[in-house]
Amino acid sequence: MDNSDDVVTAAPKRPNFSNDFRREIVEKTMQPGASVARIAREHGLNDNMLFKWRQRFKAELTAKALVTAAGTTEPAQLLPVNIIDVAPPSTKEPAAMASCCEVEVEVGKRRVRIRGVSQAFAERFLRDCLK
Repeated sequence: MDNSDDVVTAAPKRPNFSNDFRREIVEKTMQPGASVARIAREHGLNDNMLFKWRQRFKAELTAKALVTAAGTTEPAQLLPVNIIDVAPPSTKEPAAMASCCEVEVEVGKRRVRIRGVSQAFAERFLRDCLK
């Protein structure tokens, strides 16, 4: 049967809010004591959508702050690093280290060494490990 008299309506489209409107609403939510849920209800918006707008707005602010701080729009670059060998520490201990002890525990191929702790701490640590 032909129902040519039926009217077909399209599903309502999502509203497309302008960036200015979004920024205005987000700025309201950033005020001290502001409730995002209340502001969303007042403007007929979904809370989650408003939280996403806030995240984007904060990300934009962070990006702008980084560009302003760097004084340039160039991307950050890594700095060159040189790794050098350091001579092993001398075997002579300073007077302050004389009251400290060194604990070395070897289990199979693994070795744990703890240096520069008091004897009381080392004993307590070993007791806790052996429980």
